[in-house]
Amino acid sequence: TQARPPAWLPAGALSSGHPLEPAHRGRRPHPLALKLKEAGAAGSGDWPGAGEKATPSSRGAGAPAAARGTEAPARVRRGARSFRVTCVDQQTQLTYQRRESWLRPGLRGNRVEYCRCSSGGPRCHSVPVQSCSEPRCLNGGTCSQALYFSDFVCQCPEGFVGKRCEVDTRARCYEDRGIGYRGTWSTTESGAQCVNWNSSWLALKPYSGRKPNALRLGLGNHNYCRNPDRDTKPWCYVFRAGTYSPEFCSTPACSKEKNGNCYLGKGQAYRGTHSLTTSGASCLPWNSMLLVGEKYTARQSNAEALGLGKHNYCRNPDGDSKPWCHVLKNRKLVIEYCDVPQCATCGLRQDKQPQFRIKGGLFTDITAHPWQAAIFTNNRRSPGERFLCGGILINSCWVLSAAHCFLERFPQQKLRVILGRTYPLVSAEEEQIFEVEQPILHERFDEGTYDNDIALLKLKSTSGSCAQESQAVRLVCLPDASLQLPDWTECELSGYGKHEEFSPVFSEQLKEAHVRLYPSSRCTPQQLKNRTVTGNMLCAGDTRSGGAQVNLHDACQVSGAGAAGRTGAASQE
Repeated sequence: TQARPPAWLPAGALSSGHPLEPAHRGRRPHPLALKLKEAGAAGSGDWPGAGEKATPSSRGAGAPAAARGTEAPARVRRGARSFRVTCVDQQTQLTYQRRESWLRPGLRGNRVEYCRCSSGGPRCHSVPVQSCSEPRCLNGGTCSQALYFSDFVCQCPEGFVGKRCEVDTRARCYEDRGIGYRGTWSTTESGAQCVNWNSSWLALKPYSGRKPNALRLGLGNHNYCRNPDRDTKPWCYVFRAGTYSPEFCSTPACSKEKNGNCYLGKGQAYRGTHSLTTSGASCLPWNSMLLVGEKYTARQSNAEALGLGKHNYCRNPDGDSKPWCHVLKNRKLVIEYCDVPQCATCGLRQDKQPQFRIKGGLFTDITAHPWQAAIFTNNRRSPGERFLCGGILINSCWVLSAAHCFLERFPQQKLRVILGRTYPLVSAEEEQIFEVEQPILHERFDEGTYDNDIALLKLKSTSGSCAQESQAVRLVCLPDASLQLPDWTECELSGYGKHEEFSPVFSEQLKEAHVRLYPSSRCTPQQLKNRTVTGNMLCAGDTRSGGAQVNLHDACQVSGAGAAGRTGAASQE
């Protein structure tokens, strides 16, 4: 029997993150708590949350949970001192426990309010603030810090909410497995409402909003679906049968063939609206009477799952090589392939697994950065080759690197480019090796200031194509020329850089790092020990640690002075 909350408990108080909860372990529990425990013990073991499997991969549908609460505060029966008070900020819809405090934007003008959760509900008053000394808000949010204590508040741009503007209110679906999903879906496949990740009942769970890595995993003071453990799709905890269990969410998945303009693989998942064949003929509707007796029509039982219906759009229900449809040619019914382009595969990579953290980045695998290239040259004084620089594969026969790597003007016959290596000095099964036909340095490259620090290497080929795509070798996606990134945008770097700035050796394994773009006010010669900064450069560094260790990840340490590090980047140190 599922435990039911008493009538005096506000609707949704359980799913808002703070169900009936004993305040002191040594105090005799409330009789209602004992009843709830007995009700949930019948197949759950210890209460609450007992019997839950260690891995959430077995997440299934369960009974619906109570709706998310909106009362502020959650009122408690008189004399029941063993239960905590929960406040819900009606302005932000965030939940807080008794005596917990927070800042929020004021209702009038640019004022900021300090709030505290008490038994009578949130009590708020205006406080003076100043600009934050360090960036704390994501997605272009403006940070304000209280003048007399350390709390802060983010003024979020349109489309983003949350303590750090980390929630994307415009996200309507998740891509791939939803690891990066930051939308607001909060319902499971069973129809249950998710529990707030900040719930004190989740404190001992592997994932909760109060863990140090919560922000990075998308967890916090909300009950939105997330995938912090890289499961197959977003999930959340729900409260049912007296216990907290993980369930997969009903969040819709984004179509991989975005906007229906192209197809991936064989196009079996294509759901676009192209309706012309390669010969220019118009497709027949899948429910046409002319298709009676054909194997694939809109009238079969699984038509909807195959994408067939009262339309004439191209589909691939039988796993053919690409989308197709029926057409009439000379009064005969024939099948033709459709004129649907195949989606570009640039930027596709395997999910990264956790790696060891090192100074100057994280060790990683080439399949996480399959566009990474390693450039070698012949040793002058000893036989063999030495690592020269990193690069990025931007075209089948072109690699982007840094011009300063080629100041010695190496003859092209002494240069080699190797793709598909995790360890630059160790051969790999899927590696591809190319000679260089021609290195091209930017015509305005300045050796003194490193302005226009860009070089292109053309790979030798006898067939017109060079690199063959695989899990370890793939093109990077190039941005539009007009792209403008806002301040503090997080960027990812990869390369074989040195652990220390003046180290004589490069990394023995591919590394990655994450840095944020500094605003132009902090990208000046005065801020960079009088280094020259031109309009072609930007500044980036790791801002997560704070204090003297503010740049754990440095662009040049990670990239090995390759395209990702020096090309257009002056890294703060």
